[in-house]
Amino acid sequence: MIRILDEEGHPLVGEQLCVLRDVSRQGDRQAFRRALHRLGAWLGYEIARDLPRRQHQVTTPLGTRAEPVLDGAPVLAPVLRAGLPLWHGMLDAFPEADSLVLGAARLEGAPDPETGRMQIEINYKSRADCTERTLIYVDPMLATGSTLLELHPQVIAHAGEPARVIIAGAIAYRGAIARLAEELSADVYVAAADDGLNEKGYIVPGLGDAGDLAFGG
Repeated sequence: MIRILDEEGHPLVGEQLCVLRDVSRQGDRQAFRRALHRLGAWLGYEIARDLPRRQHQVTTPLGTRAEPVLDGAPVLAPVLRAGLPLWHGMLDAFPEADSLVLGAARLEGAPDPETGRMQIEINYKSRADCTERTLIYVDPMLATGSTLLELHPQVIAHAGEPARVIIAGAIAYRGAIARLAEELSADVYVAAADDGLNEKGYIVPGLGDAGDLAFGG
């Protein structure tokens, strides 16, 4: 499954994307982080529609009622540091989720002309058991897909084989969406998809460097 929320015409998603993309507003780091936070919560809401559920019986002052609830919490895997605001928003949707925090950064340079991958430096992984659970990678910018393609085998070795892989992002290069969905057998949920990728592997029009805009650098 691939979901691109702004193509579904939701104006609130579009408003937050305007905050992220508008170069005249990007100097406000708090607003930038808040927009990512909101998109994270909304992406989590949409993802939850397609997760396993069960009926939970509750007693009210006047009777009983069964309501659908999640049948187990997912594991959220944010990629430091840019993924933190989006992850915080997703925790609003999944407050009981475990988190597997991943430290990764792509090295400067152009994508490999044959594979399309960037060189990735991986330097930190926290621990959470992913075995037979839903694993949701949280990465605001999905450009070449290299980070998650490099991380995923290590996550399996480190934390176990998930039952299902979902990728959540703010803005993605359209080619990366298809690649990640195929190579990781993943469902992909993003707020927006762009058609361009420049020679340095940045999404065009994109928004720039999400980590720097959120935290400085």
